[in-house]
Amino acid sequence: MYAPDTIGAAFLKQVEATPDAILFETGTKAVTYADFSARLDMMRVAFAEHGVAAGQVVGLANTHQIDTFAGIFALWALGASPLVLDFRSPPSDILEQAIRARASCVFSDFRKLARNDGILAFPQGVEATATPYALTLAPEPRGTADFIMSSGTTGAPKLYPASHGELLKAIERMALRGDRGQWGNAVSCLNLSFPGTRYIWYRNAINGRKIITVPVFFSYGELDAALLHQDAEEVTLAPVLIRGLVQHIKAQGLVGTGPRYDRLVKMQSIGGPLLGRDLTEAKSILSGKLCVTYSSTQTGIISRLEGDAIDSHPTSVGKPLRHHLVRIVDDHGLPLPNNEIGHIETRVADNTARPGDRGYLDDEGYLYVVGRVQEYLCRNGVSFNAPDLENRIQRVTGAALCCVIPAASEAGDEDQIIAVIETEPSHLGEVKTRLRAHLSPLTRPDKIVLMRALPKTSGLKIARAQLRQMIEETPEVCHAI
Repeated sequence: MYAPDTIGAAFLKQVEATPDAILFETGTKAVTYADFSARLDMMRVAFAEHGVAAGQVVGLANTHQIDTFAGIFALWALGASPLVLDFRSPPSDILEQAIRARASCVFSDFRKLARNDGILAFPQGVEATATPYALTLAPEPRGTADFIMSSGTTGAPKLYPASHGELLKAIERMALRGDRGQWGNAVSCLNLSFPGTRYIWYRNAINGRKIITVPVFFSYGELDAALLHQDAEEVTLAPVLIRGLVQHIKAQGLVGTGPRYDRLVKMQSIGGPLLGRDLTEAKSILSGKLCVTYSSTQTGIISRLEGDAIDSHPTSVGKPLRHHLVRIVDDHGLPLPNNEIGHIETRVADNTARPGDRGYLDDEGYLYVVGRVQEYLCRNGVSFNAPDLENRIQRVTGAALCCVIPAASEAGDEDQIIAVIETEPSHLGEVKTRLRAHLSPLTRPDKIVLMRALPKTSGLKIARAQLRQMIEETPEVCHAI
Protein backbone atom coordinates (compact mmCIF):
# COMPACT_ATOMS: atom_id res chain seq x y z
CA MET A 1 0.00 0.00 0.00
CA TYR A 2 2.87 2.37 0.84
CA ALA A 3 6.19 2.76 -0.94
CA PRO A 4 7.90 3.81 2.34
CA ASP A 5 8.92 0.99 4.66
CA THR A 6 8.18 2.74 7.97
CA ILE A 7 5.26 4.67 9.42
CA GLY A 8 7.49 7.73 9.81
CA ALA A 9 8.35 7.75 6.11
CA ALA A 10 4.70 7.16 5.15
CA PHE A 11 3.72 10.09 7.38
CA LEU A 12 6.23 12.43 5.71
CA LYS A 13 4.86 11.40 2.34
CA GLN A 14 1.41 12.50 3.54
CA VAL A 15 2.81 15.80 4.88
CA GLU A 16 4.37 16.54 1.50
CA ALA A 17 1.13 15.70 -0.32
CA THR A 18 -1.32 17.59 1.94
CA PRO A 19 0.55 20.01 4.27
CA ASP A 20 -2.55 22.17 4.86
CA ALA A 21 -4.97 19.29 5.50
CA ILE A 22 -6.25 18.96 9.06
CA LEU A 23 -4.79 16.08 11.06
CA PHE A 24 -6.25 16.95 14.50
CA GLU A 25 -9.47 18.68 15.56
CA THR A 26 -9.34 19.47 19.27
CA GLY A 27 -12.66 21.25 19.78
CA THR A 28 -10.92 24.63 20.08
CA LYS A 29 -8.48 24.54 17.17
CA ALA A 30 -7.30 22.55 14.17
CA VAL A 31 -3.79 21.18 13.72
CA THR A 32 -2.63 20.69 10.13
CA TYR A 33 -0.05 18.20 8.92
CA ALA A 34 2.45 21.07 8.54
CA ASP A 35 1.68 22.31 12.10
CA PHE A 36 2.17 18.85 13.54
CA SER A 37 5.36 18.28 11.56
CA ALA A 38 6.80 21.53 12.95
CA ARG A 39 5.80 20.46 16.47
CA LEU A 40 7.54 17.11 16.26
CA ASP A 41 10.62 18.81 14.79
CA MET A 42 10.83 21.03 17.88
CA MET A 43 10.55 17.97 20.09
CA ARG A 44 13.27 16.23 18.12
CA VAL A 45 15.60 19.13 18.94
CA ALA A 46 14.54 19.16 22.60
CA PHE A 47 15.06 15.42 23.04
CA ALA A 48 18.49 15.70 21.40
CA GLU A 49 19.43 18.47 23.85
CA HIS A 50 18.48 16.09 26.68
CA GLY A 51 20.97 13.56 25.31
CA VAL A 52 18.51 11.22 23.60
CA ALA A 53 20.31 9.28 20.88
CA ALA A 54 19.81 6.45 18.42
CA GLY A 55 19.29 3.03 19.94
CA GLN A 56 17.80 4.29 23.22
CA VAL A 57 14.35 3.50 24.60
CA VAL A 58 12.55 6.58 25.98
CA GLY A 59 9.39 6.56 28.10
CA LEU A 60 6.51 9.02 27.52
CA ALA A 61 3.88 9.43 30.26
CA ASN A 62 1.88 12.48 29.21
CA THR A 63 -1.55 13.90 29.83
CA HIS A 64 -1.46 15.76 26.47
CA GLN A 65 -2.00 13.09 23.85
CA ILE A 66 -1.06 15.11 20.74
CA ASP A 67 2.29 15.94 22.36
CA THR A 68 2.75 12.23 23.06
CA PHE A 69 2.09 11.44 19.41
CA ALA A 70 4.54 14.14 18.29
CA GLY A 71 7.04 12.75 20.81
CA ILE A 72 6.79 9.29 19.22
CA PHE A 73 7.68 10.66 15.78
CA ALA A 74 10.42 12.89 17.22
CA LEU A 75 12.05 9.88 18.88
CA TRP A 76 11.82 7.93 15.63
CA ALA A 77 13.58 10.84 13.92
CA LEU A 78 16.49 10.36 16.36
CA GLY A 79 16.53 6.60 15.87
CA ALA A 80 15.18 6.04 19.41
CA SER A 81 12.27 3.81 20.47
CA PRO A 82 9.25 5.25 22.35
CA LEU A 83 7.64 3.47 25.28
CA VAL A 84 4.19 4.99 25.87
CA LEU A 85 3.15 4.76 29.52
CA ASP A 86 -0.04 5.59 31.43
CA PHE A 87 0.46 8.77 33.45
CA ARG A 88 -2.30 7.60 35.82
CA SER A 89 -0.25 4.62 36.99
CA PRO A 90 1.70 4.84 40.25
CA PRO A 91 5.26 6.17 39.69
CA SER A 92 6.67 2.85 40.92
CA ASP A 93 4.75 1.01 38.18
CA ILE A 94 5.87 3.47 35.51
CA LEU A 95 9.51 3.13 36.53
CA GLU A 96 9.23 -0.66 36.76
CA GLN A 97 7.86 -0.84 33.20
CA ALA A 98 10.62 1.50 32.03
CA ILE A 99 13.25 -0.75 33.60
CA ARG A 100 11.78 -3.84 31.92
CA ALA A 101 11.95 -2.08 28.54
CA ARG A 102 15.50 -0.88 29.37
CA ALA A 103 14.46 2.74 28.92
CA SER A 104 17.21 5.31 29.43
CA CYS A 105 14.74 7.89 30.78
CA VAL A 106 11.05 8.77 31.13
CA PHE A 107 9.48 12.14 30.26
CA SER A 108 6.13 13.42 31.57
CA ASP A 109 4.13 16.65 31.34
CA PHE A 110 2.28 15.65 34.54
CA ARG A 111 3.94 17.74 37.24
CA LYS A 112 3.02 15.27 39.96
CA LEU A 113 4.96 12.58 38.09
CA ALA A 114 7.88 14.79 37.09
CA ARG A 115 8.64 15.38 40.80
CA ASN A 116 9.72 11.75 41.12
CA ASP A 117 13.33 10.66 40.71
CA GLY A 118 13.88 9.08 37.32
CA ILE A 119 11.06 11.01 35.59
CA LEU A 120 11.95 14.17 33.66
CA ALA A 121 9.72 17.10 32.72
CA PHE A 122 8.49 16.77 29.14
CA PRO A 123 10.33 19.32 26.95
CA GLN A 124 8.41 22.48 26.07
CA GLY A 125 9.11 25.69 24.14
CA VAL A 126 12.18 24.67 22.15
CA GLU A 127 12.63 26.25 18.72
CA ALA A 128 13.11 24.06 15.68
CA THR A 129 16.43 24.37 13.86
CA ALA A 130 15.28 22.92 10.56
CA THR A 131 12.24 23.17 8.33
CA PRO A 132 9.62 20.44 8.87
CA TYR A 133 10.31 18.86 5.49
CA ALA A 134 14.02 18.42 6.31
CA LEU A 135 13.09 15.77 8.86
CA THR A 136 14.22 12.23 8.24
CA LEU A 137 11.86 9.57 9.59
CA ALA A 138 13.27 6.46 7.98
CA PRO A 139 14.95 4.40 10.69
CA GLU A 140 15.98 0.79 10.26
CA PRO A 141 12.74 -1.17 9.57
CA ARG A 142 13.88 -3.93 11.94
CA GLY A 143 14.45 -1.50 14.81
CA THR A 144 11.89 -1.31 17.62
CA ALA A 145 9.16 1.23 16.78
CA ASP A 146 6.75 0.56 19.64
CA PHE A 147 6.13 -1.61 22.66
CA ILE A 148 2.71 -3.24 22.68
CA MET A 149 1.68 -3.69 26.29
CA SER A 150 -0.95 -6.16 27.50
CA SER A 151 -3.82 -4.78 29.58
CA GLY A 152 -2.45 -5.70 32.99
CA THR A 153 -5.93 -6.47 34.33
CA THR A 154 -4.97 -9.69 36.13
CA GLY A 155 -1.19 -9.46 36.36
CA ALA A 156 1.81 -7.35 35.49
CA PRO A 157 1.52 -5.95 31.94
CA LYS A 158 3.69 -7.76 29.38
CA LEU A 159 5.72 -5.87 26.80
CA TYR A 160 5.94 -7.00 23.18
CA PRO A 161 8.43 -5.01 21.04
CA ALA A 162 7.25 -4.30 17.48
CA SER A 163 9.65 -3.33 14.71
CA HIS A 164 9.00 -0.47 12.28
CA GLY A 165 8.33 -2.97 9.52
CA GLU A 166 5.94 -5.07 11.64
CA LEU A 167 4.07 -2.00 12.79
CA LEU A 168 3.59 -0.67 9.28
CA LYS A 169 2.33 -4.06 8.07
CA ALA A 170 -0.16 -4.17 10.96
CA ILE A 171 -1.48 -0.72 10.04
CA GLU A 172 -1.76 -1.74 6.39
CA ARG A 173 -3.77 -4.81 7.41
CA MET A 174 -6.04 -2.64 9.53
CA ALA A 175 -6.73 -0.32 6.60
CA LEU A 176 -6.93 -2.88 3.82
CA ARG A 177 -8.00 -6.29 5.08
CA GLY A 178 -10.98 -5.14 7.11
CA ASP A 179 -9.93 -6.47 10.52
CA ARG A 180 -11.61 -3.44 12.04
CA GLY A 181 -14.41 -3.02 9.50
CA GLN A 182 -15.24 0.38 8.04
CA TRP A 183 -13.17 3.32 9.21
CA GLY A 184 -12.63 7.02 8.66
CA ASN A 185 -12.23 10.26 10.61
CA ALA A 186 -11.89 9.00 14.17
CA VAL A 187 -13.19 10.44 17.43
CA SER A 188 -10.61 9.57 20.09
CA CYS A 189 -10.81 9.91 23.86
CA LEU A 190 -8.71 6.97 25.09
CA ASN A 191 -5.17 7.35 26.38
CA LEU A 192 -2.42 6.64 23.84
CA SER A 193 -0.91 4.20 26.34
CA PHE A 194 -3.70 1.88 25.10
CA PRO A 195 -2.15 0.21 22.01
CA GLY A 196 -5.44 0.19 20.09
CA THR A 197 -5.59 3.99 20.25
CA ARG A 198 -2.07 4.36 18.87
CA TYR A 199 -2.89 2.01 15.99
CA ILE A 200 -5.88 4.15 14.99
CA TRP A 201 -3.81 7.35 15.17
CA TYR A 202 -0.99 5.81 13.10
CA ARG A 203 -3.49 4.58 10.52
CA ASN A 204 -5.22 7.95 10.12
CA ALA A 205 -1.99 9.97 10.14
CA ILE A 206 -0.59 8.12 7.13
CA ASN A 207 -3.90 8.02 5.25
CA GLY A 208 -4.92 11.68 5.45
CA ARG A 209 -7.89 11.15 7.78
CA LYS A 210 -8.75 13.40 10.74
CA ILE A 211 -8.43 12.55 14.42
CA ILE A 212 -11.07 14.40 16.44
CA THR A 213 -9.63 14.43 19.95
CA VAL A 214 -11.38 14.61 23.30
CA PRO A 215 -9.24 15.46 26.37
CA VAL A 216 -8.22 12.49 28.52
CA PHE A 217 -10.12 14.15 31.38
CA PHE A 218 -13.47 14.64 29.64
CA SER A 219 -17.16 14.89 30.41
CA TYR A 220 -19.82 12.88 28.59
CA GLY A 221 -21.06 16.19 27.22
CA GLU A 222 -17.67 16.72 25.52
CA LEU A 223 -17.68 13.19 24.13
CA ASP A 224 -21.25 13.66 22.86
CA ALA A 225 -20.27 16.91 21.11
CA ALA A 226 -17.29 15.24 19.43
CA LEU A 227 -19.45 12.36 18.19
CA LEU A 228 -21.87 14.88 16.68
CA HIS A 229 -19.00 16.62 14.82
CA GLN A 230 -19.92 16.92 11.15
CA ASP A 231 -16.76 15.05 10.10
CA ALA A 232 -16.90 12.24 12.69
CA GLU A 233 -17.07 8.80 11.09
CA GLU A 234 -15.90 6.26 13.67
CA VAL A 235 -15.12 5.85 17.35
CA THR A 236 -13.65 3.09 19.51
CA LEU A 237 -14.77 3.05 23.15
CA ALA A 238 -14.43 0.84 26.17
CA PRO A 239 -17.71 -0.75 27.35
CA VAL A 240 -17.72 1.39 30.50
CA LEU A 241 -17.78 4.53 28.31
CA ILE A 242 -20.55 3.18 26.08
CA ARG A 243 -22.70 2.43 29.13
CA GLY A 244 -21.91 5.87 30.58
CA LEU A 245 -22.78 7.58 27.30
CA VAL A 246 -26.13 5.76 27.18
CA GLN A 247 -26.90 6.88 30.73
CA HIS A 248 -25.87 10.47 29.93
CA ILE A 249 -28.17 10.62 26.91
CA LYS A 250 -31.06 9.15 28.90
CA ALA A 251 -30.45 11.51 31.84
CA GLN A 252 -30.34 14.54 29.52
CA GLY A 253 -33.58 13.51 27.81
CA LEU A 254 -31.82 13.19 24.46
CA VAL A 255 -33.14 9.79 23.41
CA GLY A 256 -34.74 10.22 20.00
CA THR A 257 -36.69 8.06 17.59
CA GLY A 258 -33.46 6.67 16.14
CA PRO A 259 -29.78 6.31 17.05
CA ARG A 260 -28.20 9.61 18.07
CA TYR A 261 -24.99 9.15 16.08
CA ASP A 262 -26.52 7.92 12.84
CA ARG A 263 -23.75 9.49 10.70
CA LEU A 264 -21.08 7.18 12.10
CA VAL A 265 -19.89 4.33 9.89
CA LYS A 266 -18.68 2.47 12.98
CA MET A 267 -18.90 2.61 16.77
CA GLN A 268 -16.64 -0.08 18.15
CA SER A 269 -16.60 -1.58 21.64
CA ILE A 270 -13.19 -2.96 22.53
CA GLY A 271 -11.37 -4.05 25.67
CA GLY A 272 -14.08 -5.91 27.59
CA PRO A 273 -17.56 -7.40 27.46
CA LEU A 274 -20.56 -5.38 26.29
CA LEU A 275 -23.29 -7.98 26.25
CA GLY A 276 -27.03 -8.58 26.46
CA ARG A 277 -29.31 -5.70 27.30
CA ASP A 278 -26.42 -3.19 27.55
CA LEU A 279 -25.45 -4.04 23.97
CA THR A 280 -28.91 -3.94 22.38
CA GLU A 281 -29.80 -0.72 24.24
CA ALA A 282 -26.57 0.95 23.08
CA LYS A 283 -27.26 -0.06 19.48
CA SER A 284 -30.76 1.43 19.69
CA ILE A 285 -29.77 4.68 21.43
CA LEU A 286 -26.25 5.37 20.13
CA SER A 287 -25.59 3.84 16.72
CA GLY A 288 -26.93 1.15 14.45
CA LYS A 289 -23.28 0.68 13.36
CA LEU A 290 -22.26 -0.49 16.84
CA CYS A 291 -20.00 -3.54 16.86
CA VAL A 292 -18.35 -5.63 19.56
CA THR A 293 -14.83 -6.92 19.07
CA TYR A 294 -12.88 -9.57 20.96
CA SER A 295 -9.10 -9.39 20.74
CA SER A 296 -5.81 -10.35 22.33
CA THR A 297 -2.46 -8.58 22.49
CA GLN A 298 -0.70 -11.42 20.68
CA THR A 299 -3.08 -11.92 17.73
CA GLY A 300 -5.14 -8.73 17.43
CA ILE A 301 -8.89 -8.80 16.77
CA ILE A 302 -10.26 -12.35 16.91
CA SER A 303 -14.00 -11.89 16.33
CA ARG A 304 -16.65 -9.24 15.71
CA LEU A 305 -20.38 -9.00 16.41
CA GLU A 306 -22.39 -6.43 14.45
CA GLY A 307 -25.62 -5.68 12.60
CA ASP A 308 -28.56 -8.05 12.98
CA ALA A 309 -26.33 -10.55 14.83
CA ILE A 310 -26.38 -8.20 17.83
CA ASP A 311 -30.14 -8.73 18.11
CA SER A 312 -29.99 -12.49 17.50
CA HIS A 313 -26.84 -13.28 19.54
CA PRO A 314 -26.47 -10.41 22.06
CA THR A 315 -24.38 -12.42 24.54
CA SER A 316 -21.85 -13.53 21.92
CA VAL A 317 -18.65 -11.79 20.77
CA GLY A 318 -19.42 -12.78 17.16
CA LYS A 319 -17.92 -15.17 14.66
CA PRO A 320 -14.12 -15.43 14.36
CA LEU A 321 -12.61 -13.41 11.52
CA ARG A 322 -11.95 -15.42 8.39
CA HIS A 323 -8.17 -15.61 8.92
CA HIS A 324 -8.50 -16.76 12.56
CA LEU A 325 -8.77 -20.42 13.47
CA VAL A 326 -10.46 -20.55 16.87
CA ARG A 327 -11.01 -23.71 18.84
CA ILE A 328 -11.97 -24.57 22.40
CA VAL A 329 -9.62 -26.92 24.23
CA ASP A 330 -9.48 -28.59 27.63
CA ASP A 331 -6.72 -28.25 30.23
CA HIS A 332 -4.58 -30.70 28.24
CA GLY A 333 -5.00 -28.88 24.92
CA LEU A 334 -7.46 -31.39 23.46
CA PRO A 335 -10.32 -29.95 21.37
CA LEU A 336 -13.80 -29.80 22.88
CA PRO A 337 -17.14 -30.12 21.04
CA ASN A 338 -19.49 -27.22 20.36
CA ASN A 339 -21.31 -25.71 23.35
CA GLU A 340 -18.75 -27.05 25.85
CA ILE A 341 -16.76 -24.52 27.88
CA GLY A 342 -12.97 -24.61 27.80
CA HIS A 343 -9.91 -22.51 27.01
CA ILE A 344 -10.17 -20.26 23.96
CA GLU A 345 -7.27 -20.88 21.58
CA THR A 346 -6.68 -18.90 18.41
CA ARG A 347 -4.25 -19.26 15.54
CA VAL A 348 -3.31 -16.68 12.90
CA ALA A 349 -0.81 -17.90 10.31
CA ASP A 350 1.84 -19.63 12.45
CA ASN A 351 1.01 -17.69 15.63
CA THR A 352 -1.02 -19.70 18.17
CA ALA A 353 -2.09 -18.09 21.43
CA ARG A 354 -4.49 -18.41 24.33
CA PRO A 355 -5.90 -15.01 25.34
CA GLY A 356 -6.50 -16.31 28.87
CA ASP A 357 -10.28 -16.56 28.54
CA ARG A 358 -12.73 -19.43 28.86
CA GLY A 359 -15.61 -19.76 26.46
CA TYR A 360 -17.35 -21.91 23.86
CA LEU A 361 -18.44 -22.02 20.21
CA ASP A 362 -22.09 -22.69 19.42
CA ASP A 363 -23.42 -24.76 16.50
CA GLU A 364 -23.59 -21.66 14.27
CA GLY A 365 -19.94 -20.78 14.87
CA TYR A 366 -20.55 -17.86 17.26
CA LEU A 367 -17.97 -17.43 20.02
CA TYR A 368 -18.99 -16.84 23.64
CA VAL A 369 -16.62 -15.64 26.38
CA VAL A 370 -17.65 -16.64 29.89
CA GLY A 371 -14.71 -15.19 31.83
CA ARG A 372 -11.00 -15.03 32.38
CA VAL A 373 -9.25 -18.23 33.40
CA GLN A 374 -8.11 -16.43 36.56
CA GLU A 375 -11.71 -15.39 37.30
CA TYR A 376 -12.99 -18.88 38.10
CA LEU A 377 -13.15 -19.12 41.87
CA CYS A 378 -13.74 -22.03 44.22
CA ARG A 379 -14.69 -21.73 47.88
CA ASN A 380 -16.09 -24.38 50.21
CA GLY A 381 -16.28 -26.76 47.25
CA VAL A 382 -18.45 -24.38 45.22
CA SER A 383 -17.11 -23.05 41.92
CA PHE A 384 -18.39 -19.83 40.42
CA ASN A 385 -17.48 -17.20 37.87
CA ALA A 386 -16.24 -13.83 39.13
CA PRO A 387 -17.95 -11.71 36.40
CA ASP A 388 -21.30 -13.37 37.15
CA LEU A 389 -20.93 -12.51 40.83
CA GLU A 390 -19.82 -8.97 39.96
CA ASN A 391 -22.95 -8.44 37.85
CA ARG A 392 -25.18 -9.74 40.64
CA ILE A 393 -23.53 -7.46 43.21
CA GLN A 394 -24.01 -4.48 40.88
CA ARG A 395 -27.69 -5.29 40.41
CA VAL A 396 -28.28 -5.81 44.13
CA THR A 397 -26.41 -2.71 45.32
CA GLY A 398 -26.94 -0.36 42.37
CA ALA A 399 -23.18 0.18 42.22
CA ALA A 400 -21.56 1.49 39.06
CA LEU A 401 -18.79 -1.14 39.04
CA CYS A 402 -17.63 -4.15 41.01
CA CYS A 403 -14.49 -6.27 40.96
CA VAL A 404 -14.35 -9.68 42.68
CA ILE A 405 -10.88 -10.98 43.54
CA PRO A 406 -9.54 -13.86 45.63
CA ALA A 407 -7.20 -13.21 48.54
CA ALA A 408 -5.43 -15.54 50.96
CA SER A 409 -7.40 -16.08 54.17
CA GLU A 410 -5.94 -15.52 57.60
CA ALA A 411 -6.35 -19.24 58.34
CA GLY A 412 -4.28 -20.15 55.29
CA ASP A 413 -6.85 -22.53 53.79
CA GLU A 414 -9.12 -21.68 50.85
CA ASP A 415 -9.03 -18.15 49.47
CA GLN A 416 -11.40 -15.49 50.67
CA ILE A 417 -13.62 -13.73 48.16
CA ILE A 418 -13.35 -9.95 48.31
CA ALA A 419 -15.66 -7.63 46.37
CA VAL A 420 -14.35 -4.14 45.60
CA ILE A 421 -17.41 -1.99 44.89
CA GLU A 422 -17.48 1.45 43.26
CA THR A 423 -19.82 3.47 45.46
CA GLU A 424 -19.67 6.00 48.27
CA PRO A 425 -17.90 4.51 51.34
CA SER A 426 -20.63 6.04 53.52
CA HIS A 427 -23.06 3.47 52.03
CA LEU A 428 -21.30 0.60 53.82
CA GLY A 429 -24.18 -0.39 56.09
CA GLU A 430 -26.74 -0.34 53.28
CA VAL A 431 -24.49 -2.38 50.95
CA LYS A 432 -23.93 -5.03 53.64
CA THR A 433 -27.65 -5.31 54.28
CA ARG A 434 -28.48 -5.75 50.60
CA LEU A 435 -25.79 -8.38 50.06
CA ARG A 436 -26.94 -10.40 53.08
CA ALA A 437 -30.55 -10.23 51.88
CA HIS A 438 -30.04 -11.12 48.23
CA LEU A 439 -26.94 -13.34 47.97
CA SER A 440 -26.66 -16.85 49.35
CA PRO A 441 -23.86 -17.61 51.83
CA LEU A 442 -22.33 -19.96 49.23
CA THR A 443 -21.46 -17.15 46.81
CA ARG A 444 -21.66 -14.06 49.04
CA PRO A 445 -18.22 -12.36 49.29
CA ASP A 446 -16.39 -12.74 52.60
CA LYS A 447 -15.37 -9.09 52.65
CA ILE A 448 -16.09 -5.89 50.74
CA VAL A 449 -14.15 -2.74 49.96
CA LEU A 450 -16.01 0.44 48.99
CA MET A 451 -14.22 2.96 46.75
CA ARG A 452 -15.45 6.12 45.06
CA ALA A 453 -13.61 5.12 41.86
CA LEU A 454 -11.95 1.84 40.94
CA PRO A 455 -8.48 2.10 39.33
CA LYS A 456 -8.44 1.30 35.63
CA THR A 457 -5.94 0.35 32.98
CA SER A 458 -5.22 2.52 29.93
CA GLY A 459 -7.94 0.56 28.09
CA LEU A 460 -10.38 1.41 30.92
CA LYS A 461 -10.60 -2.14 32.23
CA ILE A 462 -10.58 -2.55 36.00
CA ALA A 463 -6.96 -2.88 37.18
CA ARG A 464 -7.42 -6.12 39.11
CA ALA A 465 -3.74 -6.63 39.81
CA GLN A 466 -3.52 -3.14 41.33
CA LEU A 467 -6.57 -3.80 43.52
CA ARG A 468 -5.13 -7.12 44.68
CA GLN A 469 -1.87 -5.38 45.64
CA MET A 470 -3.76 -2.64 47.49
CA ILE A 471 -5.67 -5.19 49.55
CA GLU A 472 -2.50 -7.10 50.39
CA GLU A 473 -0.79 -3.90 51.54
CA THR A 474 -3.79 -2.35 53.37
CA PRO A 475 -6.03 -5.19 54.62
CA GLU A 476 -7.74 -2.76 57.00
CA VAL A 477 -9.81 -1.39 54.08
CA CYS A 478 -11.74 -4.68 53.96
CA HIS A 479 -15.03 -4.98 55.85
CA ALA A 480 -16.50 -8.35 56.79
CA ILE A 481 -20.05 -9.03 55.60
